[in-house]
Amino acid sequence: MAYGVDIGSALTMLVNLSGQGSAVKMQKAMVLPGVKVDTDQKPETFSSQAMASTWRGLRSLGVKPGKPVTLIPGRDIVYRTIAVSGPDSRVIESMVRLEADEISGGTGGILGAHIMGQAPDGSPTAVIGLARDAVVDHYASSLLAMGLDPSLLVPGCVALYSAYQLSGDMAFEGVYLIANIGDEVTDVIMVKEGSLLFARTVAIGVNDFLDRLGPEYGGNRDAIRQVLFRDIDLRPGVAAENISADRGVEAGQEVASRLFQQIGGVIMLAKGAHSDPKLDATRISLCGPGAAIPGLRELMMQRTRKTVEIFDPLSGLTLEGVDDSTRETAESYRPALTLAIGLARIATDKQASRMHFVPGSVRKRREFLNKSLFLYLAAAIVLAVLMPTYLLARKTLADMTAGESELKAEISRYSGPSGQMPARNEAYEEAQRKAAVSLSTVGPGNTATKVLTEFAARRPETVQIRKVDLVQSPKKGDAAPAPAPQLVFEFFIERKGTSDPKAVRDQLRDILKALPGVLSVAPEGIDKETTKVQGLEVTFRVELKIEEDVKP
Repeated sequence: MAYGVDIGSALTMLVNLSGQGSAVKMQKAMVLPGVKVDTDQKPETFSSQAMASTWRGLRSLGVKPGKPVTLIPGRDIVYRTIAVSGPDSRVIESMVRLEADEISGGTGGILGAHIMGQAPDGSPTAVIGLARDAVVDHYASSLLAMGLDPSLLVPGCVALYSAYQLSGDMAFEGVYLIANIGDEVTDVIMVKEGSLLFARTVAIGVNDFLDRLGPEYGGNRDAIRQVLFRDIDLRPGVAAENISADRGVEAGQEVASRLFQQIGGVIMLAKGAHSDPKLDATRISLCGPGAAIPGLRELMMQRTRKTVEIFDPLSGLTLEGVDDSTRETAESYRPALTLAIGLARIATDKQASRMHFVPGSVRKRREFLNKSLFLYLAAAIVLAVLMPTYLLARKTLADMTAGESELKAEISRYSGPSGQMPARNEAYEEAQRKAAVSLSTVGPGNTATKVLTEFAARRPETVQIRKVDLVQSPKKGDAAPAPAPQLVFEFFIERKGTSDPKAVRDQLRDILKALPGVLSVAPEGIDKETTKVQGLEVTFRVELKIEEDVKP
């Protein structure tokens, strides 16, 4: 059972959904202790927090353990919007690597992922997310210390877009802006008729309201939070009417004005990204914990002169049959559940649009499995090619052994008559000839298998095997020795980062020469450079050395 877990607020939201399309149903909604993953703390320190204890005890609360899709806070993600020719994943992944190299200066250490979108004119675009791999690995290690599986870390804007696809107005023809106001940051997306136009995270949230109200009210932050959500009304004109809370209202409106300016800045960035000076949001929705601040929606409507509403993430799903606790949580925390519902949809629907970051430990495990799969596949191909020869060799050996036993029996019974000796000698020579044939048949395949296995262990990271052929030339005569068998390799050397495919080609030739069972290595044909996926296509002809002690 998969869950969406939003750790971006003062309280952690957990949601589980079932079904797909228009038949999505909420199964579980819970509020867990809040957690703030701080990169200044070691991951081990989070194992003793309340969130870790609660997660380990979820089974006693009626929640079956499963793999969660977890939020990675947006302040650690950089978004880029680029025009693409189509949804070709290989071309887009190459562009993602270029963006990552541009940020890192070619030194690496940046992870990239993308999600498809479109420009205002309908042409395809890709929204790219970039994050430092050290930060992603720290979040993964911290979540793992709490007992959560960190296989999928989804940025806030992508979780917000997933919630919009489930519960938003997909038929609205204008540009629709949705802002999820969290505790630390505000995730903002711009969409049009269901397609993602732009995404950005701004560094302002509920905590900025608390920081500004601190000097006015004093006390701890929990008390100030209650004042913000219960006693202060930010609607226009309230400051003049409510004399007792005048300073608090003005302070809240001051922070709200900064928030509105940041959201306006996102619209300006979207105009530049799409080279469309007329691009603007005609409709705005607020969600997240900050959407519950009294009067914030009305104040934004008055300042921006646009339609502003509260986004309802529950409008696209049903609550029929849920337990009372889940229903109460869903109704009480309706706007704050937006990101958790978007994460839960990604966890439930494999076809949902997604962008996620994979921690280093998971990447290394997948790389190991891919290399192991290559070895198993190569062994399976060799076995499939050599199995008929192996069976023939076994039958030949069995016939030879049976013939030899019969001849020995005949010799023991008729040792006197010398006329039997020529027949025995002829059968013995025939058996030796069959054994030699089986040796010459099985030997090349056996040596080729060893070469492939050794090469898989030494293969450079940027080298891919496109094709391998085992070539055996027939003998030209009984007296002439058979030509040495050959392996023809077709490689593709990918240009990754600052690596030079030509230098890797020379390194690849040296690796092949050093393999046991290789007699010589020679290039075949002319190297070909590719542009669609930058790299070099090369071919090597490897002459094999057949050892005399190879047995069938």
